[in-house]
Amino acid sequence: MTIYSNLYDSNGDEMPNTLPSTPDGKYNLVDGPVSATAINPDSPQSDLRKIIEKLKITANKGEIDQELVQRGIDILEGNPIPGKAYSGFAMLHYNGPNKFKKVTPVYDSTGNVIGGNVDVNMIYFGQHIESDTSLLDNSAVHDVPWTVTYHVNILRRGAEDFSPMMMNFDVKPDGTPGPFHASMDQTFFPMLKEGTRYTLKIKETRGKYFNLVYTWGWRIHPPRVQVMENANKVAGGKTLLQWEQDTFGTDPMGSDANKLKAIAMIGDLSPAKRMWNIFRSLKARGESAHDGEDSARTPGSPRAKVRELYEAFLDWTDRTKLPTGVTADPNATITLFFVNNTIYGNRQGLTGVGSHLGSASYKGIANGRALGWHVRPYIYRATIYNGDHFPHGYMSVDFGGSRGWENEFQYSDPVTVIDPATGQPFQTKERGGYFPFPTYPNGNNLPAHIRNPDINADPQLGSGCYFTFGRNFAWPNAGGPWGGIIVPPVSADGTPGLHKVQITFNFEPSPRLRIYQFDPLHHDEAVYSLH
Repeated sequence: MTIYSNLYDSNGDEMPNTLPSTPDGKYNLVDGPVSATAINPDSPQSDLRKIIEKLKITANKGEIDQELVQRGIDILEGNPIPGKAYSGFAMLHYNGPNKFKKVTPVYDSTGNVIGGNVDVNMIYFGQHIESDTSLLDNSAVHDVPWTVTYHVNILRRGAEDFSPMMMNFDVKPDGTPGPFHASMDQTFFPMLKEGTRYTLKIKETRGKYFNLVYTWGWRIHPPRVQVMENANKVAGGKTLLQWEQDTFGTDPMGSDANKLKAIAMIGDLSPAKRMWNIFRSLKARGESAHDGEDSARTPGSPRAKVRELYEAFLDWTDRTKLPTGVTADPNATITLFFVNNTIYGNRQGLTGVGSHLGSASYKGIANGRALGWHVRPYIYRATIYNGDHFPHGYMSVDFGGSRGWENEFQYSDPVTVIDPATGQPFQTKERGGYFPFPTYPNGNNLPAHIRNPDINADPQLGSGCYFTFGRNFAWPNAGGPWGGIIVPPVSADGTPGLHKVQITFNFEPSPRLRIYQFDPLHHDEAVYSLH
């Protein structure tokens, strides 16, 4: 049953800003108008592809274009690149300590804190959601509601509905954090135009309830997901910020020496690290690519290196398959590979037909499925490898699904949108693409943003009705309170660390998300889900 009111903590106190939508279809937590600004649509993926294609041409001519090589390094390291919306976003995930922010408090005339805000910048492209904020200290707004202002850059192949999900803690009578409280999708705002920066503000509840915010990318999930954690959470006696700093240093982007030391913690089987190593080897070689006849077949030659570069690039573009050098365990339900502070997995089966324009590009496709789980019990076996030079954690959480979640977004179904001219629902028909597009009675498509541009709480034709958790109560299946699960780092001889997990699920699967698993110590993009 869906209850249309704010949540309450176990002390009976109301938690403001916890009712995300209502039967009128409104998105209650979008605070004020959403702005849209044109930007350069180029993405790290599209630019790396262009660089590699050009390097192939120059290498065949006996030359190495060092400007292209340096640009590839800059993209991977997150160095400033003028004119690119992704400038500063590192594809090598060594810079966690630099992705720490604090909420800026807002005071009234008497000096009392009445709110606060933090600005978060994100880029969407391909399978990626990258953010400049993965660790957040919101202690300045402990007792008051606050906001997050998101600046979301939709780059090439980045169309998506913006769908952050807040996970809350309960509060004990003494005011300290308690167990999980309800989680909730905060909005499903359509951001469908590539080359556009959408800026919107989301209202949050009191800071004392803050656990984390997941930003899902349901159009391509897994692996589109990114996490903004509470930096003050403690695991194993250390805060999450300390875990990042102990691994990568306090300021990994502060100098070249810091950067090299931090990147060294990323394993060499990482596709991003493989690209970085190859670019650096080409840079060290200089301008000449001459290696004699058939140099493309000569191991270590520039032409061979460019071919290896392209192979690494292809591995990097798809986290739903294991990268080169990692073999799936035939006795496991799934094999997971921690590397580059993220998770790769071997695809478990594709379902849905989508738009027929790409297997992982449009709604109606699930990249990874727990195909064998229909009824309880279900035995799930995960073989987990770690290719990085530091320990990763493993945790699995259940989000409730049909066992008690509310769908506040059911009224954002495009079928229910009312034609103001007739007072009747718009007619619909299956057209493929992002979702079944509503149409006018004359058959013309509705615009992607049928709304009053100045009243962004109005229905936006988002995908919440198809992909919502609404509000739900999460529960840990493995790891966390049941005892930490650590996957050891790669050994000195390059053998990945190994840990095997077996979970018996004694409940029916959720229709939305069956198996959710992540690294609780280095969360950010280290997530892999099965539907």
